Amino acid sequence: MPSVVPDTTRVVVVASSPRGLPIAEDFAVREEPLPPRASDQLLVRVDVLSLDPYLRSLLGQGHLDDPALGPGQVMPGRAVATVLESDDPSLPVGSLVLGETGWREHAVLPVALASPVRVPERVPASAALGLLGMPGLTAYAAHVRHLAPRPGETVVVSSATGGVGSLAGQLAARSGARTVGIVGSREKVALAHTLGYDQVVVRTESDWIDQLHAACPDKVDAYLHMGDQATLDGVVEHLALGARVSLCGLIDQSNGAPPTRFRAGAVMLARATVRGLVVHDHADLAAEHAERVGALLATGALGLVEDTWNGLEQAGAAFEALMSGRNRGKVVVQLHREGE
Repeated sequence: MPSVVPDTTRVVVVASSPRGLPIAEDFAVREEPLPPRASDQLLVRVDVLSLDPYLRSLLGQGHLDDPALGPGQVMPGRAVATVLESDDPSLPVGSLVLGETGWREHAVLPVALASPVRVPERVPASAALGLLGMPGLTAYAAHVRHLAPRPGETVVVSSATGGVGSLAGQLAARSGARTVGIVGSREKVALAHTLGYDQVVVRTESDWIDQLHAACPDKVDAYLHMGDQATLDGVVEHLALGARVSLCGLIDQSNGAPPTRFRAGAVMLARATVRGLVVHDHADLAAEHAERVGALLATGALGLVEDTWNGLEQAGAAFEALMSGRNRGKVVVQLHREGE
């Protein structure tokens, strides 16, 4: 670990507000001074930065209670970081913490808003940003409270190999359900099968509806939606009686598409239950999620898939890949490795 504390650090700022899909050139790296640290704050070095789809909303109208970002502002984001300076004995120098650092190499964080990284032995710390972090809790909450699959039922998951979908499919399979993953390219089919999906549908192919019907001959009992309007329409028109739908993400709307519409007639015909999912509403499941998913990761019963980019300067390109659906698993940017 460096013994000299830097006076400045590199950060990623918004260079221009994206129109439609964000591209790498919408972001720029610049140097800025590090603020002085107070006794109730930590100085940390960012080791692994999490990139998440909700950040796209901040480049438009804002996300929930968070206002929109404009050019020149630092991109927000959560990271696993190493403590370089601390006056708090519970988070000493050298410990790993989770915190909202933003897209930067170093950050000053309030002690109250940092938490120790806890992952099982032989599980990488980056899992705290993925399967054991917010995406994992999202998948777990959808599984437990919205989809509730029973043995033999058919569960469909869009964005099946992403940060949320990669866990959602595995949880459904462990419940005894038939699992069908929807992916954006033929190249992701093999990956989806390694994550336990029984059947895989490629939504960008012209016959994808036929693929869906063939994969779900008894229709769809539970559906986790994180895709576009066309995917939502195709699945909703193939719901089984009493189906459950969890609306988790509207990726095309985030990228500037018109507001998503729901086919009410298909929902009525299936007597389906449709629920919206915001992960912050399910914080009470966090301990249960961490314990159960952590135990499965520790034994190798769950697959951990990460799309790792190296270096802060790659954050913009990594975010472009994420928002265009080219990622394979949870997207993280590695800035430093443990022990360096």
